[in-house]
Amino acid sequence: MKTKTNQNNETPKSVPGTTVTETSTHSVASGTDISHAELAAENEQLKTTIRLSAAHRQLTGELARAGARSPELLFDAVKDGLQFAADGTLQNAAAVIGKLKTSFPEQFGAEPIPASIDAGAGAAAVPQLTKEALAKMKPAEIAELDWAEVRRVLAA
Repeated sequence: MKTKTNQNNETPKSVPGTTVTETSTHSVASGTDISHAELAAENEQLKTTIRLSAAHRQLTGELARAGARSPELLFDAVKDGLQFAADGTLQNAAAVIGKLKTSFPEQFGAEPIPASIDAGAGAAAVPQLTKEALAKMKPAEIAELDWAEVRRVLAA
C-alpha cells in the first residue's frame, strides 16, 4: 500500500494496490519546493565559493609577498587554472606563482621612484666643487675641471 503526505500535512491517504511509502517535499518557504538534487547542487556551489575565497586570500597574500604589483589582477588571470585537494586546499599555489612570474615579469619587482616631479628634465646633476674636494684632487684631475668653477670656489 502506498502512502502520500501532502504539503498541508494532512493525514496520509492510502492508495490501494501499492506498498511503497512516498512523502512529498515540504516547502522551505510558502509556495516553493526544493528537491534533494537542487539542495545538493546549491551545497556544491557554496563549497566551490568557499574554496575559491580561501584560495583568493592565500594566493593574493603569496603574490604580495613575492612583490606583485597587482595581486588581484593576477589572481583573476589564473583562477580558472587552480587545482584543489579533496579537503578544499589549494594544491598548485607555487606553480601558479612561478607561471605568473614567467608570463608577466613586469608585474613583479620594485617600481622606480622618480627623482623629481619633472624627472630632471634636461638637467644633469653637477657635483658641487668645494675647497676640501680641490685639496684632495691630483693636479691632473684639477686640470680637467672648469676653470671658472675652480676660481669661484677659491674666491669663496
